[in-house]
Amino acid sequence: MITARSPRILWLLGTCSGLLLWLSASWLQQDSERQQLRNQQLREAELLVDNAANQLNYALLAGQAATELLLSDNGHNGQSAFQRFAPFILSDNTLFDFVATARRITPPQRLLYERQQTVILREYRDNRLTTAQPRPLHFPVEQQYPENSKALPAQLDLASQGNVEAALQRVSKTGRPAIALIQAGNASRLSAFFSARGRPGDQLLVMGINPGGLISTVPMAGDVFRPALPYRLRVLLKDRAQTVILDSVGLDHPPPPEQPALSSTRTIGGQPLIFELYPTADSDSSHHYGQDAAILLALVIMATLSGLIVRHSQHSQQAQRQRLQAQGTQNALLQQQLQQQQQQEDGYKQTILRLRAIVEGSGDAILVIGRDGLIRDLNRAAEAMLGQSRDVLLALPAGALLSELHPAEPALGFEHHVAPRIGRPFEALMICSASQMLQVEVSLTHVVIEQDAVYIAVCRDISARKASEAALIQLKDSLAEQVETQSRQLSALLDASPMAMAYIVELEFKQVNHAFLELFHRREDEIIGQSTRILYDSDEHFARTGRQVYPVLHSGQVSQGEICLQRGDGAAQWVYMYGKAVSADKPALGSIWLYQDISAQRTAEDNLRHAKELAEENSRAKTEFLANMSHELRTPMHAILGFAEMGQNRVERVAADKLRHYFERIHSSGTRLLTLLNDLLDLSKMEVGKMIYTLAPCDVGQVAREAVDELRGMAQRHDVYLQLVVHGNAPLYAEIDAFRIGQLLRNLLSNAIKFSPAGAPVQIDLAIDTAANLCLSVRDFGPGVPAAEQEQIFNTFIQSSLTKTGAGGTGLGLAICREIVHAHRGRIEILPVAGRGAHFRVTLPRGSVGASEESA
Repeated sequence: MITARSPRILWLLGTCSGLLLWLSASWLQQDSERQQLRNQQLREAELLVDNAANQLNYALLAGQAATELLLSDNGHNGQSAFQRFAPFILSDNTLFDFVATARRITPPQRLLYERQQTVILREYRDNRLTTAQPRPLHFPVEQQYPENSKALPAQLDLASQGNVEAALQRVSKTGRPAIALIQAGNASRLSAFFSARGRPGDQLLVMGINPGGLISTVPMAGDVFRPALPYRLRVLLKDRAQTVILDSVGLDHPPPPEQPALSSTRTIGGQPLIFELYPTADSDSSHHYGQDAAILLALVIMATLSGLIVRHSQHSQQAQRQRLQAQGTQNALLQQQLQQQQQQEDGYKQTILRLRAIVEGSGDAILVIGRDGLIRDLNRAAEAMLGQSRDVLLALPAGALLSELHPAEPALGFEHHVAPRIGRPFEALMICSASQMLQVEVSLTHVVIEQDAVYIAVCRDISARKASEAALIQLKDSLAEQVETQSRQLSALLDASPMAMAYIVELEFKQVNHAFLELFHRREDEIIGQSTRILYDSDEHFARTGRQVYPVLHSGQVSQGEICLQRGDGAAQWVYMYGKAVSADKPALGSIWLYQDISAQRTAEDNLRHAKELAEENSRAKTEFLANMSHELRTPMHAILGFAEMGQNRVERVAADKLRHYFERIHSSGTRLLTLLNDLLDLSKMEVGKMIYTLAPCDVGQVAREAVDELRGMAQRHDVYLQLVVHGNAPLYAEIDAFRIGQLLRNLLSNAIKFSPAGAPVQIDLAIDTAANLCLSVRDFGPGVPAAEQEQIFNTFIQSSLTKTGAGGTGLGLAICREIVHAHRGRIEILPVAGRGAHFRVTLPRGSVGASEESA
């Protein structure tokens, strides 16, 4: 029975039925969407595996290209290729996080290697570094970059890990890259190993692969990356142990208990790898929870808004019609804009096609390089020149192909490095396939296209031109070698000549022989390129010689003559000089000079001249000696004869005191005559070595005092007073002949008294010097001895020119003094004085007396 409430009940029943139907349809639709989501995620997972495999393949290709560069010999300024290029390789490629070199050595080579490198091979045992155990092969780590906390320990033997050793041996045998997981204590390093194909050897390259770089859409978190998909990715080596080398949740997590949702085997660089994907545990539950919450929320909203749906339906339809009208107008405008944009794009495409045709038709290699230094595009000529495909070359660093484009300071960037080279062609080495080097000429241009700056590098092969240049250089070197050979032959002839020879051009030495250097005491670097002025003692001498010899040379004749030149040590060198111009008509060709040493001849002539002068001087000295001696002998003899005759005639009538005076004068004159005769006899004995000396310890001070007392009367007669100073309180003992030393003192004192002015003192000093020798000096204030005569004054019959004043003397006293001093192994000398006078000093060794005092 239908009541007034029936329409409301029917409306409520209809609403509930609609809600149930809507919920059922929504549930079925959500289940279908979940299935589609799973299929989509599976397809994306397959794409993820493909992307990771492609990234690994690219990493191996890039690593092989880097290997050819890093293991090459392209060092610079003392840096190896590894030190120079490793920072650039890592800075331009996020797939790698470290690079190192390892060397393959055998057990016999290990001892020599450790000794030469002063290192010890090490390995990990129980997570501790210890000395590496012997094994058939060793692969120690040598260089690496960067040197940070992730770096491998130096000299770590990689062969200590089974899977790494197998990978290294595979690389050594096949030359193909391999992938393995290096365990460095608690840390793991996914690494790829390479060998240089262009220059096989014992050195290998190790490059650490960044796990996060394998999937570009996945962020990094340390060494662990987490994919955005609800799956866990694992990569395993397809070996007996199926070693896990990559796990998206970390290598320290246990393997999943369930079967993988996707398992695929891919061959990477000839090495099979297994890629596995596992669904995460909370992916479905979280999704169902979100769907249930959404359904409940939808029920609440539906119950709340069900009454408003009908009320607002008309308004919604009217608004929809207005939006459709506005959208139609907007679509027409968009269509017009699309047509205009299509026309512009067609024009751009035509321009690009024409430019592409021009670029592809060019015979030069053309590279398009980005601001980051990576290759963006290239033409077919570049592929042919490099010997590699376009896919391999794209995104490679330009510095890996052209040595001059590698930044010396990577931190400053590629643009800073190439800025000075823009618009200036330069030569560079292009690294081609199989590590071949090709010489190219590069023209670099900076182009800005729609706010995007690129660099166009046009590379022209100049190897043929360089070969021609090398042939020309070789020919030039061959000619230079022939000239050098002839020059060496001429130099050999010059050096073999005993006569000094020189080749002079425009007053400069161009070449001299060994005899020249020996003659003038010079080194070759002191002569070659220097002016001939260095052989002359003055500018005036140099100019005078030039005025004499060069007119003769220009006339084509031989210039010759004696000349005194200057040696390198400053000594004079007499030579007979011969000179001849190479060409009299061409003075610029220079002249050849020969120098004959005549210094021995000049020395002989000088010796003869000196001997003649000495003989004449000795003759004059003997004449003066005879004159002085006759005077010295005649004077006392006349006194003796005169006073004897006077005494004989007056003996009967003269007083006794008068006779005593006669006898005293006769005695003094006889004594003087006897002294002269004794001096002559002593000198003759000394000259023939017959003088006898009696050496005995004696107080020299006492000997000096006796000599002073003996000559004090003579000093009083000349109004001269004697001053004797004996230094020291103790007696001065020495092993001497007391009589001869007294004779020496009397000779020195008598000369000082005779030549001293009235009222002047004569000083006698006795002392012991620092060498424990006896020093005896006599200082007077007479005329002195000229410096030029201080050596000759000790010769026989020689007197100073300042003492030939009629005071008397035979010229024997100082000669006798010198002989006495020499007999005592001492020396006598004249010291310089300030003012007038002469200062004689005698230095005598004290003999055994001095030695005993020193030991005491």
